[in-house]
Order: sequence, then C-alpha cells, then structure tokens
Amino acid sequence: MSSFEADRANRKAAWTLFERRLKQVQDDLAARSIGGRVADKVTEDALDLVDEALAVAKDNKGLIAATVAALLAWAFRAPLLDWIGERFDPQAPVQGEAANDDGADISEEQAQ
Repeated sequence: MSSFEADRANRKAAWTLFERRLKQVQDDLAARSIGGRVADKVTEDALDLVDEALAVAKDNKGLIAATVAALLAWAFRAPLLDWIGERFDPQAPVQGEAANDDGADISEEQAQ
C-alpha cells in the first residue's frame, strides 16, 4: 500500500467518524432543542441555589431575624420616630386645641 492509498484510507475513516458524530448531534437536537436544554439547566441551577440558601438560613436563624427586624425598622422609620416623639415629648398638650378654645369661651361668658 502506497502512502497515497494510506492517506486516502485515513481520510475516509475520519470522514466516516465525523458523519457518525454529526448524525448523533442532529438526532440529539431533534429529541431536545437547545432552548429546552438551557431552560432545564437554568432551572436546575436555581433549585440548587435555593437549597443552598435554605441550608444557610437554617444555620443562621438569629442573623436572619435580626436582618429582617433591621429592614422593617428602616422601612417604617418615619412612623416609628413620630411615635417615639409623641410618647416621650414633655411639651405635648394634654388636650387638643379645640377643647382648650371652647373652655376659654365658656369661662369668659360666665365672667361677664
């Protein structure tokens, strides 16, 4: 066998191998599209991430509770500060303005 014939046989063997692999890829893609594969991979990775997050949350319940409390305090900071101001303000009136005005009018009329 000459070198030319050996090269031709190697080339035919490589081509046959290539065609077999190409047919495998085409059959595989016909069974399931690339988009379907990507969606499955993304879903699988997301579920793995959720499992990992749940494991970390179970190990650090106190830290999670403190973080949630801090976020709620920050979100409702204005009403909380108003409530604290009303609660501890020494200059807060005992009665509303309308109640004070009505009493002053009555006492003035009685004085006359």
